[in-house]
Amino acid sequence: MSEMEELRRRVEALEAEVHDMREEQAATRHLAVNSDRDVAALQEQRRADMQLMQALRQTQLEHSKMLVAHGKVLEAHTKTLEEHSKLLGALVSGQVAMMEQFQAITSHFGITPPEQPREEG
Repeated sequence: MSEMEELRRRVEALEAEVHDMREEQAATRHLAVNSDRDVAALQEQRRADMQLMQALRQTQLEHSKMLVAHGKVLEAHTKTLEEHSKLLGALVSGQVAMMEQFQAITSHFGITPPEQPREEG
């Protein structure tokens, strides 16, 4: 093989190698661009997820405060209802005692109470 043919063969091999390297470089660049897009999309999704989580946390805190406030109101209503029940019980007891006294007085004096009107139904 002559020196010129050897040189030509080596140049062709070198050109083929350079061509392959350029194709690999283009493929690598393409992969890098796609990876950047994927990472950017993931970061955007992560930001959206974080905003959602913060909004849910805020809502949960507000609901917790409302539950505490409603619990206090319910506790106050329960206390008021218990007080009213005691008062009503005392009123009923007083009314019964008064009726017993009234009956004792009317009985003592021989007074018969008038008949109660009948309820029509």
